Amino acid sequence: PPSVALGAGSDVPWVASMAEKGSSNPQSPEAHVDWQSVIDRVSPAIVALQVTAARSFQDNHAGAHGGTGFVVDAARGLLLTNRHVCTCGPARHTATFVGSPSMEEVPVSIAYIDPVHDFAMLRFDPEALQQTPRAEIALDPAGLRVGEEIRVLGNDSLEKLQILSGTVARIDRNPPEVAGDYNDENTFYALASSGTRGGSSGSPVL
Repeated sequence: PPSVALGAGSDVPWVASMAEKGSSNPQSPEAHVDWQSVIDRVSPAIVALQVTAARSFQDNHAGAHGGTGFVVDAARGLLLTNRHVCTCGPARHTATFVGSPSMEEVPVSIAYIDPVHDFAMLRFDPEALQQTPRAEIALDPAGLRVGEEIRVLGNDSLEKLQILSGTVARIDRNPPEVAGDYNDENTFYALASSGTRGGSSGSPVL
């Protein structure tokens, strides 16, 4: 299946490479990637998240906002997203499977929020999906390469599903200094030119 190298934040929401197709780096002899085939396979795993925070809590604020998540375990109903998307306090979360024509919407709950790093796991009931094909995206932290051609699939600009292209520029970017309770110490960030805007946080980068 497609694999995802784990990144974080707004520079590269969550990042990926296609090991079964070879590298898409133009310097590689195996540079061809059938992007349409890849996108068709993984799109059903992409969700647009709608979050309504009931009150301010820690570094999050009350109100409604959106973001992106993707299925990492279809059988158990687990989604991966950013911590700042799902928030840490009392909130109502829904996920719309925007990569499928049926656009099914399901409630989701928080399964895990990392206390230091900017990621979180959400849970949904797989049996609640009646028309959405089961799909998941596997994580591959070692799969990221400088010069790799990428595609970002997500709720960019809160437009449900947009597909943006880009190139990985760095894989050793220092974590940004942010105000709040988490600071992403002891991790790495990747930098890519993808032109993403609000709503892309939590997106897989293929």
